[in-house]
Amino acid sequence: MIKRAKYDKKLLVYTLLLTIIVFSLYLFNIWNYDLWSPDEPRYSEVAREMLSEGNWVIPHLNQEVYYEKPPLFFGVIAAFSALAGKMTVTTVRLPVIFLASLLLALLSYYYGRKLGRKIGVLTGIILATTVNYFWFAMRVNLDIPLIFCTTIAMILLYEQLEDKDSCWKSCLAFFLMGIGSLVKSPVALLPVVVILIYAASTKELAKLKNIAWIRGFLFFTAVVGTWIALVFKVAGYNYFKVTVLDQLFEYSTGAQGHPNPFYYYFVNFPIEALPWTLFLIPAAYYLWSKRDTLPKIIAFNSIWFMSILIILSFVGSKRGIYLLQVYPAFALLISWYFSEFFKKNIQSLKGLKIPVLIFGLLILIVGVFLALQGPKLLEKELTSLLIKEYGFNVLIKSLALFFIIFGFLFISLLFQKSSKRVFMITASFSVILILLMKITIMPRVNLVKSERYLAEDLARLRTNNERVALWGSHNNDSGFIFYNGIYYDHIFDNKDEVKKFLKQEGSVILIVANQDKFYKSFEVKGNMLIKKYKVGSNDMLLIKSKN
Repeated sequence: MIKRAKYDKKLLVYTLLLTIIVFSLYLFNIWNYDLWSPDEPRYSEVAREMLSEGNWVIPHLNQEVYYEKPPLFFGVIAAFSALAGKMTVTTVRLPVIFLASLLLALLSYYYGRKLGRKIGVLTGIILATTVNYFWFAMRVNLDIPLIFCTTIAMILLYEQLEDKDSCWKSCLAFFLMGIGSLVKSPVALLPVVVILIYAASTKELAKLKNIAWIRGFLFFTAVVGTWIALVFKVAGYNYFKVTVLDQLFEYSTGAQGHPNPFYYYFVNFPIEALPWTLFLIPAAYYLWSKRDTLPKIIAFNSIWFMSILIILSFVGSKRGIYLLQVYPAFALLISWYFSEFFKKNIQSLKGLKIPVLIFGLLILIVGVFLALQGPKLLEKELTSLLIKEYGFNVLIKSLALFFIIFGFLFISLLFQKSSKRVFMITASFSVILILLMKITIMPRVNLVKSERYLAEDLARLRTNNERVALWGSHNNDSGFIFYNGIYYDHIFDNKDEVKKFLKQEGSVILIVANQDKFYKSFEVKGNMLIKKYKVGSNDMLLIKSKN
């Protein structure tokens, strides 16, 4: 039987206000810069083809089966865009922004009910202003939807340990893990592993019987099994093998994806979870010193954080985005640490002042370096025409000023006696950085990062339905298709194939991902119209050849 919940109206109001502010901050100006490689354009194109071609069960890219990910969230993007009436940069990003904001709201309210309103609000602020979280909350990706499912499932399983009267929390948790599996992969079952580790480490294994394991797995199987049955009907065993079994094995061993050493997350997480990782070491020390008197939910989140960090460190393929799984727990631990200062349970501010002093000095040095050497760095990467035309000097000056001002602000905290000021300046650092990114950095970098400009020129050059080919791309540069709807007739791996293609009678169009490679392999002839593009780190070519 589901118990009737009592609502904390004040906390609900605080949570709603925070969520509206964060949603507005994430949404602001996202329409003013394009989809960026590698993931955004590829995922958006899969969703576009799902909508236009009607392939809802089996994802497709460039009209061929896309084996890397399950279909669910592509379908969400496609459906949302269909409701909006048009698929745009804004409509494909909105579902992620919505889920990131909703997760923040649910966590703020839940932790606020458990530990007090202040901790709930602090947790929401910390999560919203953690660099990797807000960066991916504003981009098309599958990991924000995944952690939405796994985080809520984790909390439901934790709550179920204490609930003997009903099993709905277990069923909902496994249902969400099933949804997460269809969003990205069976890694969505991580909450089960964490809850087992927690029960074992706290010597509460007997409480595991409160979890409805059989019913839960039936819910999980119903969700995942429905899709698998449809897959076998539409595409047979081979698709399931490549998409699920091979992907799971190859990503876990590092044979595919992003192979990195065991210590990868221990080096990268402190950078990617700035600015709040400034306080990770003193918070960890304080948590350890209070380990015998910690609130149960703080102990649970500590185990959640450490167990997933260690588990994912043993997985062969590693990216910063994969570790988003620990960010909700991390946000709570840091918010609880700050709340101990606010309650005067910690008298000395050294645990706050030393980290912000070090960080302040570092970003001050970065700011001064950018002010003095920034123009020279730009000249090495971009032509003087691009720098002047697109205002990159303004970008460098803005970043330099931002780092210098906040460098001094963080250093000034050494002479303050208020933990609240430390929190406010740290949160302000991220908020101003988000606004700076949205207003200045992203729109300018977009000019040399976006694939849209090449895609639009391709559409203009293709006047007689010429055959289109791609050479030298690692991800099929699907962003071009998203912007112009032109599918590739060929994707080449070697120059011999390219040579045959260029020798065909009539007109053909070739996109080259690496112009140096092209110029070393081929002689430029008079029948070639060549346009050059800067797309991120790639110097690309659009070639129309007529024989």
